Amino acid sequence: MDRITLGLLNAFRQEQSLPENLAQSDIFEHFVNYCIVYKEYNDSFVLEDIHVGGGADKALDGIAIIVNGSLVNSKEELEDLEKRNKYLDVEFILIQSKTSSSFDAGDIAKFLLGSKDFFSENSGLPENEQVRDKSEIMELIYDKSNLFKTRNPICKLYYATTGKWLDDPHLKGTIESLKKNLEDIQIFEKVLFNPVDADNLQNLYRLANNKISREIRFEKRTALPEIEDVREAYIGILPAREYLKLIIDESGNIIKGLFYDNVRDFDVDNEVNREIEATIKSDENKSFVLYNNGITIVAEDINVVGDKMTVTDYQIVNGCQTSHVLFYNEKSINDALYIPIKIIALARNSRLKNNIIKANNRQTPVKLEELEALTDFQKKLEEYYKSLPEDKQLFYERRPRQFNGIQGVEKIRIVDISSQMRCFASMFLEQAHNAGRYRANLQDETKNKIFLSTHDPIGYYVSAYAKFRLDALFRKKQMDVKYSPFKYHMLNIFRIQVSGNDMPAIYSNKFIKYCEKIEEILSDENKSKEAFLKTTAIIDRAVNGNYDRASAKTVTFLRNIKDFLV
Repeated sequence: MDRITLGLLNAFRQEQSLPENLAQSDIFEHFVNYCIVYKEYNDSFVLEDIHVGGGADKALDGIAIIVNGSLVNSKEELEDLEKRNKYLDVEFILIQSKTSSSFDAGDIAKFLLGSKDFFSENSGLPENEQVRDKSEIMELIYDKSNLFKTRNPICKLYYATTGKWLDDPHLKGTIESLKKNLEDIQIFEKVLFNPVDADNLQNLYRLANNKISREIRFEKRTALPEIEDVREAYIGILPAREYLKLIIDESGNIIKGLFYDNVRDFDVDNEVNREIEATIKSDENKSFVLYNNGITIVAEDINVVGDKMTVTDYQIVNGCQTSHVLFYNEKSINDALYIPIKIIALARNSRLKNNIIKANNRQTPVKLEELEALTDFQKKLEEYYKSLPEDKQLFYERRPRQFNGIQGVEKIRIVDISSQMRCFASMFLEQAHNAGRYRANLQDETKNKIFLSTHDPIGYYVSAYAKFRLDALFRKKQMDVKYSPFKYHMLNIFRIQVSGNDMPAIYSNKFIKYCEKIEEILSDENKSKEAFLKTTAIIDRAVNGNYDRASAKTVTFLRNIKDFLV
């Protein structure tokens, strides 16, 4: 392994707090999975959710299944997406990693044959539990093939080594021959094989750890006059093709994380979006700029040189629907299609962003309390996390990639909104059985109960801190992996065993005292370890010998736990 890749690998191990005794080959597998999945999926994810390497792995080290822009790790999440979106847009990403400095035809052949076996109806190769879980999701996807509205799934194969890819004709011939076996199954829109060498890996890792930045040609613009809390701002019309440069990544995927502050999910089949699509495809597409409300972008930095503008670390706070329709109809877009757009760079720590989000989203039927949930309280929570002493520090990430490029921030200490919601809902709202489901469904279940202005941040922090401590036990193999599917239930059990079953109202001062007892235990690594190990006795009684992860997502299991805690 070359010195540069080895240096990045060591930096990655420290950022992810991987165990010191973990074999270099295992670290490399996680490293490759991280680099490639981050390239294909623009939101945070857990390394263990991707990794399938080990015995009986079909020559696969990583599997990621992306459905409707979401990384799916359970059949329940898939079913939630089906109910919510009424369509399935699917990409399968299969990864094999080798620390060797060459691309070996035999190893590549094993990878491609294992990939074909993964999708075969009559699989012949043994599979471990992690591969089996992914296989069950894959089979359920194809059972719902009537929901493939735009295309069949895409299969992307990544084979990575620390060597250099030289376009060897023999290797390319082997790859094309075995790739055709996959294509002949006729269940994919297309199959793509991607060799990844040391240079590619180094670039992918840097890309994953840097803030997003894009250059566009923005000729038809006007600079807005001086506004308090705004460093600079521009309004104008932008060619749709230039706008797509801001929302599409290097792999041709829409960058989902850009819409994190936008409060509406994209609905491919609603009437408004059908009208937008019809306008794009019509002979009257020049009128698009008149019909559309426009896009609003808030950026960390804007740099203008002539007609070119570089936008860095930005969010699209209004225009989620328009953006997605443009993306899905990219081939129909011509030079005549323009969109109205505002690009704003705010002063540091400005609260104006919240007002911009609210104002832009009040034009459509979105409840004000939903806007508040995604803006004001989030800022309050972020400030609370910043106030914590270094020995108990976690980092609250309101926006994807918020901490990219910042030295000294361990990835495992970052808490995003989705994770925060799952932790708090599991520990305090009796929603542990829903924590592993699609985030929007959990949001529906907890509406008007979470991220409320009357809540003190301590409850949110201790729930995330508890998850951090529990994850560390699994990572260090101090907790049996069979309990991993039940970790959200363990947060709830931990809370009850430490502070008692009689929980005060979340908005009360008594609740703060209640949470302080939890924080006291979590602050001591040994005491928290002892307390979490104690929770396994309740799990053992509730599962009654069956540690199947599916049971963790049922109301019945939640009730069983409550019975044993009385």
